[in-house]
Amino acid sequence: MRKTAIILALIWIPGLLSAQRIFQTIVSSTPLVEGESFRVQYVLTDAANGGNLVTPDFRPFRLVSGPDIYGNELNGTAPSTKNYVFTLVALKSGKYKIPGAVFKYEGKQVKSNEVLVEILSRDMAAKLFKQDASSIDYMLRPGENPREKIKENLFVKVSVNKKSCYVGEPVLATFKLYSRLQSKSDIIKNPGFYGFTVFDMVNLQDKMVTTERINGLLFDVHTIRKVQLYPLQAGSFMIDAMQIKNRVEFSRSAVTKKAEQEISEGLLGAGEEAPPEGTEVVESEMSTVPVSVLVKPVPEKNKPESFAGAAGRFSITASLLKNNLSKNEEGVLELTVRGKGNFIQLDAPVIKWPAGMEGFDPVVRDSLDKTTLPLSGSRTFRYTFVSSIPGKYQLPPISFSFFDTDSNQFKTIAAANLPVEIVNKQNSTTLIQEKKTSISSDSEKAARTALIVVFLLVLGVLLYWAIRKKEKPVIVTEKEKPALPDVVQVLEPVYALPIGESTIFYKKLHEGVWQFLYQRFGLSGTGMNKQGINTTLTLSGIEELSCRKLISILEQCEAGIFTKANFEEDTEGLLAQTRELLEKIDRQLNK
Repeated sequence: MRKTAIILALIWIPGLLSAQRIFQTIVSSTPLVEGESFRVQYVLTDAANGGNLVTPDFRPFRLVSGPDIYGNELNGTAPSTKNYVFTLVALKSGKYKIPGAVFKYEGKQVKSNEVLVEILSRDMAAKLFKQDASSIDYMLRPGENPREKIKENLFVKVSVNKKSCYVGEPVLATFKLYSRLQSKSDIIKNPGFYGFTVFDMVNLQDKMVTTERINGLLFDVHTIRKVQLYPLQAGSFMIDAMQIKNRVEFSRSAVTKKAEQEISEGLLGAGEEAPPEGTEVVESEMSTVPVSVLVKPVPEKNKPESFAGAAGRFSITASLLKNNLSKNEEGVLELTVRGKGNFIQLDAPVIKWPAGMEGFDPVVRDSLDKTTLPLSGSRTFRYTFVSSIPGKYQLPPISFSFFDTDSNQFKTIAAANLPVEIVNKQNSTTLIQEKKTSISSDSEKAARTALIVVFLLVLGVLLYWAIRKKEKPVIVTEKEKPALPDVVQVLEPVYALPIGESTIFYKKLHEGVWQFLYQRFGLSGTGMNKQGINTTLTLSGIEELSCRKLISILEQCEAGIFTKANFEEDTEGLLAQTRELLEKIDRQLNK
């Protein structure tokens, strides 16, 4: 018996060890300095079976970003190893513990180890790295070339998390400025993201600044812009350069000064004062390197008919506000898509309403976390419907198809079917009768009031002419505002184009849409951007779905103008779609 137990243990133990998840905390081995950012990695092996990370409490450190999740795939299957990376900033010197993280799966949990770190003060770090803690390259020594010095100590970089993706799969692009100089920088050209829908995560106003050590030198790192780019179609697309102009101040005397880097957009030179005595200001320009992104089409194999471009991982639920309605009473169906993916490109699922029931376009409401990649959260579509025919109905299961970018496979999910009963109630009979009764009495009152008003008006006119009978009447005519051209007139230059002029077509259609927005809403100058469209049209009572469709048309035009991608776009269809949308906005505006 004892021998049997030993044999069984020898068989089981290796299997248990091989199946055990290993969870480790890894911190950079380079010295950590107060005020500098550093990375903490939580590495989990055997991660293929799913689960969730519980983010630790990093106090007293400041959390800058994360988790950024990376995975090593095994034979094209789910990642066998996952790396959760957080970026922290040490606020002050001392010895601290980096807490372990907890990973929960299948009702179990595993915790990684704690790591003890020492944070050096700036003075201590300066001695360690043999440089003065307060020193920057502010002094221009005899014989030094200021432009070479700028090139080595002030530069801008763009990084992308991938250069190849599927349509609808996000690409993260981050623009950072690195500086060890006393400089004022101005963004004179923002990059174009043609062929992509753009979602900003960080911009200039967020003032995100960290520090990094490059070749032993400490740089202030300013995150100028961090965006999620969702490709609209397959092809090769270019993230073009961000261009920046700088005014760098140097001293020719032995003076040290704390580095101060200002970044603005379109404000360089405004209100500039003369540089202090003994200093020299050098102007320079720099730019990021254009980045090419290859966007692959989603596979045609096994593509569902209902697939409309959703990419990511999603779930869907449906509910009715009431499932028992009177004839012609408005019902409400709420359909919610949750998960992570290209939410900003999700169109409303098509509802196959039962015979005898009429549905209307939905109102869209988003609840999204902009700090995650891809976007996570939910989008709710609120449909209204009516029926004048009493009876019991079944709303069929509402299906939703998406391309799972983790497994590179199509998936179709569906919300449960929902019962609705339309009752032959006549609740409005009494109300209608009361209205009829009150209408007759109200009409009599209105008639008496009208007679009195007419009498007073006639009396007033007679008195006026009696007093002013010798004076010539002065007739004041108000100038009528010129009628705005209708949508067909606005788009007339597009209709006049010969067939096959695709590049000119996109340009003229782009101009026509902006002309429409200028005439109806006064959008011009700095307001001519997607945020300006969304804000202005929403405040004017235009529904959100129309705003999103209009922005999508503008993005298609920009992609057609500025990229060399091979478009198989139905230009006549796009023109008809644009005309229909602009006329709809006109109707909403004139309600």
